[in-house]
Amino acid sequence: MNGSAMIAVVPQCQPDPVWPAQVRTSCPDCTARLELLRVIPGRAAEYWTLRCAGCGGIHMDIVDRPRG
Repeated sequence: MNGSAMIAVVPQCQPDPVWPAQVRTSCPDCTARLELLRVIPGRAAEYWTLRCAGCGGIHMDIVDRPRG
């Protein structure tokens, strides 16, 4: 190489928040573990996008926000 280097930018993962009881933790199709991809905030609820570690399926759960 001529002194140049390639650097990959890897996004830092946030620690998983506490999973509310209403969020599935296993895939309804193959029963493998679900991994949290993204939490999308909404006015009255959060939308949790989850990916199955087994079959790769994408699932979404709607999580009610605590009223306060």
